[in-house]
Amino acid sequence: MRRPHAVAPSDLEGKPVNILRAAALAVALTTTAGAANAGLVQSQTFTTDAAFLAYLANNGATLPANEVFVAQTRSGGPTTYELGLHVQPNFTNAAPVGTAGNLNWGNGTWYGFTLSRSGNTVTFNIGSYNGSWTDTDVGDVDALGFRVRSSGTGNTEIRNLTFNGSLLADPALNAANGPNGVELFVLSGIDTGDFTLTGQTRLTWTGNMPGGSSLGFQIKGVEGFITAVPEPATLGLLGAGLVGLGLARRRKAFVQGILKPSRKEPIPAIPTAA
Repeated sequence: MRRPHAVAPSDLEGKPVNILRAAALAVALTTTAGAANAGLVQSQTFTTDAAFLAYLANNGATLPANEVFVAQTRSGGPTTYELGLHVQPNFTNAAPVGTAGNLNWGNGTWYGFTLSRSGNTVTFNIGSYNGSWTDTDVGDVDALGFRVRSSGTGNTEIRNLTFNGSLLADPALNAANGPNGVELFVLSGIDTGDFTLTGQTRLTWTGNMPGGSSLGFQIKGVEGFITAVPEPATLGLLGAGLVGLGLARRRKAFVQGILKPSRKEPIPAIPTAA
């Protein structure tokens, strides 16, 4: 895409400049930038499962009805798995797809993970585990729900979350931040095609490592989530503000003698609020 010509300061010297046109261009670029971002929205963080579920429900999605898959890590133990991608209809009540992943967690060691969608296939990779599942519902997933969990003697963290190569606005979760041993958020607006989510996670504990699902994270793929979009009135107000700013700057330029009004062009008036 060709970059729009920027108005240099020297352009104000000796010749009129159409500042209204520049303001209109700014509105167009703002609208285009919003479309290019595909409406990606990151919610606030929640410190209870109830608040997390309520946020989903308020935006049209309930669990497990709208749940499609769960990418999970857990503290596990000698006789069970630690890593897996779980799918409909039983999710984490059944074994993960593929060969269940085993990981001998290092206390405080960071591990990288990737969750991606290509068409109707979702793939989860961490450590030696690489599980994939194909279903038409995968293509309908439009939100991801994140959950980390701590216990009395241990904690789970996520950091450096990126979506399609861009760092999220708040790219970390720490279960110790919440009084209830969990921290959660929702990333929505991902229904525009393939994606790749990356991040790092670690478990920390004192004494003996908690087993089972005492520590770990889940990333839930959710369909039916309704992502809010900017209201047309908001864009209209933005445009009006830019136009008013353009008129104010042009009038100031006339008053200071930078621009010279023609015989047929009076000094522009600044519109007043109705």
